[in-house]
Amino acid sequence: MAVKQPIIGYIASLAASGEVVIGDVTLVRLETLTVTTNVTYNAAATSGVRLKLYFSPDSKHYDTVPYAYYDIDLTAGATVQETQGVDAPEKGHLRVAVANLDAAQAATDIRVWVGVVEE
Repeated sequence: MAVKQPIIGYIASLAASGEVVIGDVTLVRLETLTVTTNVTYNAAATSGVRLKLYFSPDSKHYDTVPYAYYDIDLTAGATVQETQGVDAPEKGHLRVAVANLDAAQAATDIRVWVGVVEE
C-alpha cells in the first residue's frame, strides 16, 4: 500500500468569479482519495469557493462537467480548511480546479492537498 499526500496547488489570490486549474492527479489502483482545501476569505465575502474535480481516462480528454465538486464553507474574514473523501475511479486522472463563487471579493492563500492511498 502506497500513501501520497502532495500539495498540488497554491493560489495567492483568486479573483472574484474566477476559476483556475491547479493540478492533475494520476490514479493507479486507487483505494482512498481525500482532498483538503484551505482558503482565506475576505471579511466582506458573501460566497465561498468551490473545489471541482474533472475525470479523464487518458489524461488528454477531460470531462467538461465536474466528476465531483465541493463547496468550501464560508466564514467571512477567516481561514477555513475542509477535507472531503472522494469516491473516485480506481484508474484514470483527475484535474483539480478551484472556482471563486463570490462576485465581488477575491479569495486568498488557497492551498489544496490530495491524499492518495493505492494498493
